[in-house]
Order: sequence, then structure tokens, then C-alpha cells
Amino acid sequence: MDLEQRKLNKSEWESIEMPVSPEEMDILKLIINGYNDVNIRVNNTKTIFSFLKIEYSEKMEDHLFNTFFGEKMKQIIKLYNLGDQIKVGVNPKIQIKTADKIRLENTDISSMKDKDIYEFVLLEHIENIIKFNFTEGNKNLVLFHYYTLFKLIQNNIEKINRHVMAIARKVLELYEDSVNFQSVIENSVEIIEKNKCLLKYSDLTLYEHQKEIFTVFKQIYPKLVLYIAPTGTGKTMTPLALTEEYKVIFVCAARHVGLALARAAISVQKKVAFAFGCTTAADIRLHYFAANEYTINKKSGGIGKVDNSDGRKVELIICDIKSYLPAMYYMKSFNSVSNLITYWDEPTITMDYEEHGFHEIIHKNWCENEIFNMVLSSATLPKLHELTETIADFKDKFQCTNVFNIVSHDCKKSIPLINKDGFVVLPHYLSNNYSEVLEIVKHSEDYLTLLRYFDLKEISKFIIYILKNDLANPRMGLERHFDNLNDLNMKNIKMYYLTLLQNLLPGKWSTICNHSIMTRKMRIPLNETVDNKGNKIVKVRSVGPGTLSSSIISNNNSSEISRKMSVQPPTPAPPPPAQIGNNGLLVTTKDAYTLTDGPTIFISDDVEKIAKFCVQQANIPALTMKEIIEKIEFNNFINKEISELETEMESAVEKTQKNNFWIE
Repeated sequence: MDLEQRKLNKSEWESIEMPVSPEEMDILKLIINGYNDVNIRVNNTKTIFSFLKIEYSEKMEDHLFNTFFGEKMKQIIKLYNLGDQIKVGVNPKIQIKTADKIRLENTDISSMKDKDIYEFVLLEHIENIIKFNFTEGNKNLVLFHYYTLFKLIQNNIEKINRHVMAIARKVLELYEDSVNFQSVIENSVEIIEKNKCLLKYSDLTLYEHQKEIFTVFKQIYPKLVLYIAPTGTGKTMTPLALTEEYKVIFVCAARHVGLALARAAISVQKKVAFAFGCTTAADIRLHYFAANEYTINKKSGGIGKVDNSDGRKVELIICDIKSYLPAMYYMKSFNSVSNLITYWDEPTITMDYEEHGFHEIIHKNWCENEIFNMVLSSATLPKLHELTETIADFKDKFQCTNVFNIVSHDCKKSIPLINKDGFVVLPHYLSNNYSEVLEIVKHSEDYLTLLRYFDLKEISKFIIYILKNDLANPRMGLERHFDNLNDLNMKNIKMYYLTLLQNLLPGKWSTICNHSIMTRKMRIPLNETVDNKGNKIVKVRSVGPGTLSSSIISNNNSSEISRKMSVQPPTPAPPPPAQIGNNGLLVTTKDAYTLTDGPTIFISDDVEKIAKFCVQQANIPALTMKEIIEKIEFNNFINKEISELETEMESAVEKTQKNNFWIE
């Protein structure tokens, strides 16, 4: 992580000008618009109307149903003899405008199913629910499609064909009794967590922590907000929405975080300033969008030289820790303090060191800070009761301060923890002492962000075992904790797991613990397809019955090999027990196949030792390793030289521009 407090170089300036993808843009707009409507829901999935771009009318809706969906539904109803339960009552003789009729005739109906048109998606799940209900051994598939359809019809998509929606609701009602909550939990990984259809078509909404912080800043008194939410849930983009009403000073120790925010802000045309490596306000630089006074480039006609001292338009200033005070005074000179927010990203960075160069800077920033609206944002921020001195100091300095503790445990997928033996780590695996397990559960409830690291598959397995064997208090029945399918989501299942652990029958923990340990399976099994160095294991000759050298002959003409006598093979030895202790350790060779679905963190007490081991196992020839290291060192040297030259050049250009600004 780059914690160097220096000015932006040319490549970093260029990187923030790269526009974000259309998908990212949709999310940024959602966050910004969500400030004034925290319940905002956006879904850009196309329906038959939006795809064909035809003006809406009920007659056209009926006609489109008859044209694209009606015949298919009639076939399904007839095939499964559902005429008494599902009615399709649409007039088959609908007259539409000639222009619309021509447009429909020119549409390739056969290719429309590949366009992600929402009604076709719904119809597919409707058909599968009905089909698998009439097929033995497919109850899990019924649950999958039922749950998916149940969720899909709740999405905020405009102009869905009302007849398709009516049929979907009727099918859900018809097969409601076949839905078993216990079976849904048992198959929750496939039905909920890894359901690609739900992930693909779900509404875009704000996270709960974003809703909370936007609501807090609608209030006018001084605020200290402790903002705790998991990494990757939009904390860094939250300041974009706060600029709808406030001017924000975003403080970050890691410059890549500030640059990511800058790129997003510029993509949505927010007016941004930068304070990196600043000693005075004169070092602050404005992006073109934020420029108020500037000259015109005579050749291009665009903005030429910018007067960086005029920050009246700035909505968001991004700074490093060293530059906070200059940035604060700069923003104060153009704005009322009540209209400013200091948004401090990851304030605990370097605090785990006894001594660090940042400590003195951070202390100075805190003591001289004059902004009374402050957000301390981090996934690992200490709890409210652990910051009593900090909070008391802030409240003493800014009277009437209200402290808000926003803690979120939103997550859309699990990130399981795997121990050195290749097994998933969960509270019920950690101790055979029930009192210790209860302490672990209590700690997990206090720090609910840990739920992100609870593996849903192992949790579901534990829940089902407890329920099937009546090992919990009777009040732990699913019907008392889940009212309907909407309650059956990943977060609620994990919370139910913690509650279940606290309500087991007395004296049963020893049995439960032994069963859990004996039946758990390695999440990272031994990879027997390659050796320890990552070389693929290849069978060189046949082994087994009839392959002993004395039982095989071959003539000199290389003709067919035949067996001359029968040989009874020796009884094979039992397979060796699974090796424990190194599963997943060989991440640079035979265990590299496990590094899927995003970044992987390898946690170790001795990082250097593990790193050396991984390099050693990679078996890179010494000569090659030497060449790599030499090239890395050479590249580092060149990069340093380039950076220094760029700094000198930019400094000279700025000095020239400053001298010539008012001359032009």
C-alpha cells in the first residue's frame, strides 16, 4: 500500500480522467440520487415494451402477450392439465396500429429470448416450476425456481406484461404448499448465494449503512459519525452523495483510494480539488470542472491555465493525511464551517504500530481540526465503548455534538475462512467447551461484520442437523423465525445460526461437537493431479491386473500384445489417510487451483517465512530469479528517475503558468 505523502504525478492525473464503465456509472448515479431518496430502487432490465420501444396501451399489451407468450403458456397448461387452475383470458383478436404492426413483423422473434427480456426470464421459471413438480426427484429444482420467481416479481421494473405477472403470481400461489423452509436453508448456497439469476436481475439499491448516514446528515447540529461497514460495500463512494448538500474534505492515507474516488467523481462531473503532498493552500490543485478563473488555450479552445487559488466551485477536495490542514483552511475560506464535512477514510491506519511517522501528523490534524461534522469510516473501526477518550475530546471541543454509531454487516456473498488443514472455520468447530462457544457467539454478535466470513454451506449443514435431530429448544422452529420467503436471505440465516447456537438443549454439545468434527469435509482437498512442484502427474505405463512383466510378451515385429497366463493381482493396500496440516499451503503450485472467485488472503503469523516457502515451492531457477530481481530493481530505479523528472517539470510549468496567468 502506497502511504507516501507526495504530489500527484502525471500518470496519476491521467488515470483519474478515464471514465468508469456504464455499469459503474449506474451505481454512482444511484448513490448520488439516493441522498434525497434513500429508498431508491433502479432496475434497467428490458421488458418487451422497452425493447420494442412501442408506446404503451392495454391493447398493445394484450397483443404482445398473444404474439410472444400466449401460445407457449397454452402449451404448458395443456401438457400438464392445468386448465382449471391457470386461466389465460386474453382476447385473441386485438387490432393495433399499422405502424406498430409493421414494426412487430420486422422483429426477429426467435432471437428475442437471447436479449434478456424480462418476461421471457419469468416464463422460463414458471415453466420449470410446473415441469419439475411433475417429475420425481426434482424437488430441489422446484425450490430453486420457485424462490427465484418469488424474488424476481418483486423487482422494480416498469411495464412488465401484466398477464405474465398474473400467471407468475398464480403459479406461486398454486405451488406454495410445496415450499419447505428447511429445504430452502439446506440448499441455500445454490438457491440464494450462488443464484446467478437473482444477482443479474436484482434491483440496484442503497446499502443500509448508506441510508443511515444520508439520514443523519439531514440534521443540522454537529455530528461525529463512526461509520463501520464491510469492505466493498460502497463506503468510499458515499461522499459523492454527501456533496449534494455539503462540501466534503475526503482524507485518505492510501492514495489509490483517493484516486479511485476522484475518478468516480469526475465521471459524474463533480467539481474536485486535490491536496496531496501540500504544505500550504498554494499547493492545492483544481480539476478543470472546479475551475472558476482560467484562461483559454488559443490552439485548442479549451481551458488553459487554471487559477488554483479560487475554490468557490469545489464540492469535494481529496487530500492525504499530511495535507489535511491546508485543505481544511482552503475550504473554510470559501464555505461556512456548518456546510463542511471531514470524511476520514481508514483513520486507524498505522495505529497498530507503537511508533510511526503518521502519529504526530494525525495528532496535529485532530488537535487543530475546526470542522465539527466528521465521519470516521473504516471496516475495522473500534467500537463506541473503545473510543470513549476520542469521543469525549471531540465533544469537549465542539459543544452539542451528537455521536452516531453506524454499524453494518451487509454482504452479498460469503468469504469463508479456511484453516491450515483445509477445513472451514466456524464457531461450532472451534471448541468442545460449550461455554467457550457461547463466548465466541457473543463476540460475533458484537462484531457482526464477521458474518461475512461465515460459510453459508457449513452453516446450513449445521442448522439442518440440529433441527432434524431435535437438539435445540422448541422455540427455535423455523416458522417462529422466518415469516415468509423474503425473510430467508443469507444475512437472516447466519443470524439464525448464532441464535440457534445459544439455544441448544442442555448436555447435548458434546454429541453435536463430535458429530460436526467427524462429518466435516475438507474445503480444500488434496490435489492428486499434480506433484508438490506443480508438475502434472502422468501415467507412464499401465498398472494393475495382468501387467506384470512375466505375464506379457511382445514379438519382435511389434505386433499385438497378448496375455499368456492369468495372474491374480495382490490385494491393494488401503488408501492412506488424508494428510492434515498442509492443505492449501502450496498456493504457488498444486493448490493454486483453489484461488478462484476473487482475491485470496493468506493469513500467517510469519509472513516472511511463508513468502519464502511459496517462492521456494514455485521452483523458479536461480538464474531466472536473479534476472527477475535485477529487472525489478532496474524498473524501480527508472520509475524513481521518471517521477523526479516529472515533478521538476511540473513544478517549472506551474511556476511559469503562475507568473504568466494574469499577463494573458
